[in-house]
Amino acid sequence: MSANVCKVIVENNDATFECEKTELVLDEAIKHGIRLPHNCRGGACGTCKAQVLEGSVDHGWVMGFTITEEEKAEGKCLICQSRATSDVLKIRMLNPMPSASAGAAIEPQRFDAEVVSCVAVTPSVRRLVVAVPPEVDFRYESGMHMEIGTAGVSPHRTYSIATPADESGKPVSGLLEFYIVRHPGGASSGWIHEELCVGRHVTVHGPYGQFTLPSDIDDPMLLLAGGTGLAPILSILKNLLARGHEREAVLIFSVRDASEVFAQDELRALAHRYSHFRYLITLTRQDEMPPHAHWRKGRLQGFLAEEFPDLSGWWVLSAGSPTFVEACVVAVKAQGAYEERIFVDSFLPRVNH
Repeated sequence: MSANVCKVIVENNDATFECEKTELVLDEAIKHGIRLPHNCRGGACGTCKAQVLEGSVDHGWVMGFTITEEEKAEGKCLICQSRATSDVLKIRMLNPMPSASAGAAIEPQRFDAEVVSCVAVTPSVRRLVVAVPPEVDFRYESGMHMEIGTAGVSPHRTYSIATPADESGKPVSGLLEFYIVRHPGGASSGWIHEELCVGRHVTVHGPYGQFTLPSDIDDPMLLLAGGTGLAPILSILKNLLARGHEREAVLIFSVRDASEVFAQDELRALAHRYSHFRYLITLTRQDEMPPHAHWRKGRLQGFLAEEFPDLSGWWVLSAGSPTFVEACVVAVKAQGAYEERIFVDSFLPRVNH
């Protein structure tokens, strides 16, 4: 074996693969078709946290709330940002492994998809819908995300799928829906907002990630979405409701002002169809509040205690920017939510978005 190659052993499933020491451990696992717990692939969610049992890693750049210096000293790492620095690296994944049944059908694929819709839903967000070619056997789980290729931009940006998967794991009606926010100076989002139109094709690659709730939960669930973090939240929510979840379900959607609210028709329709589901929209920078019963003013931390005095029996999902997600985790823990029942999807900004 070359001095630049490390042998990686995963204790959870006895998987073994060779990993270039210059490459990220998670990327090499994916390249070899090995499914390990992961989501953001940017050091911002903690889903891919592992215990190093043998060998060593370079931790790379990570966010402090996903892995602390104390955890690093204890031998923990995030494999999405870690590179092996030893010839052998043995790890134990600390979050649940992807199910074997799902793994048999869900594998990342690369294919060209036709754009069937690309419309503005707010001044800064576009709803992009692409059609999966009928000859492509594409399967995913609600909450996963895809890379959307942009010419001349590397690495490609990832966007969460907003449409739920059907019972077989295929996209409903063969369509994949995304919400794309425009970032100032962003190459990928700028191209999607300015140049992409119906009839063109984009290269998509995936699915990736592991952001969801157990399919058989029988407890209340609280879903917290910041901006386009609503995309994976909607996908998971629709999937669980369709599967028969009957306990209380509450979604809180946080944006800066009324102009940034989108998908209201979908939320209304879900609330009308499922009596145990309700939603709130909170506007963090709105001066004069519109007269809507579902709307609140300020950050959700300001009224969470009043709405949910005890979250000890709840499952919690949070998706959005790292700052939003971190604040949500702190707030729900203060109301009694158990750490093992909190799942997050943290969108890490990149310079080429």
